Amino acid sequence: MAVENDRRGRGRPKTFDRAGVIDVALDSYWREGVYALSLNEICRRTGVSKPGLYREFGGEDGLMDAVLAQYAEAVLGPLLELLKSEVPFVQVLSTAVSFMTQPDRSVPAGCLLAKMRGSPSRLGPNTRARVDSLGAIAVAAYADWVERAKTRGEIAADLPTDIAAAFLDTQFMTLLVQMATKEDPALLRAQARLVFAGLTGGASTDAGFGEK
Repeated sequence: MAVENDRRGRGRPKTFDRAGVIDVALDSYWREGVYALSLNEICRRTGVSKPGLYREFGGEDGLMDAVLAQYAEAVLGPLLELLKSEVPFVQVLSTAVSFMTQPDRSVPAGCLLAKMRGSPSRLGPNTRARVDSLGAIAVAAYADWVERAKTRGEIAADLPTDIAAAFLDTQFMTLLVQMATKEDPALLRAQARLVFAGLTGGASTDAGFGEK
């Protein structure tokens, strides 16, 4: 009888909503940051038990890693695709900054990756590894973007690509962190115009940079 009951139990349909848990956790971490939320609170919001969450994700580190993977696909992916465009550098830059400083987006302000990069001690080894990997992917994409702009004469050819890529990464992360702290989007766009003027030779001002 015990064997029969065990077989019935194993044959029951799986009811754990993995995608739903990831969606709720993503929104929560994105809005409030990883320091503000305990795993118990995530379980409460998602309506799953802690043992069930551990079985599915292996713990908080596995959940955060899955959340960040989802975020990378949904949010970072489109941005990195934008950088591959052959549209002039300053126009792509303007579009990116405008998107980052859009006050009425349907998603939380700021960037989940930026928040996690700023909270390394709160992250487990898998999540830290993914944060580092995504950061490296972004910097490599910025470097490729800069190189193509240099070949078109849009950026000074003698500007070191690695320095320009690191500069873009730092400024984008800073901009997103400032958006998350509810700073004035119009002021942030104006500041971005000044910050990036040296990179673009002032072309951003003439292109209406960040005013979309």
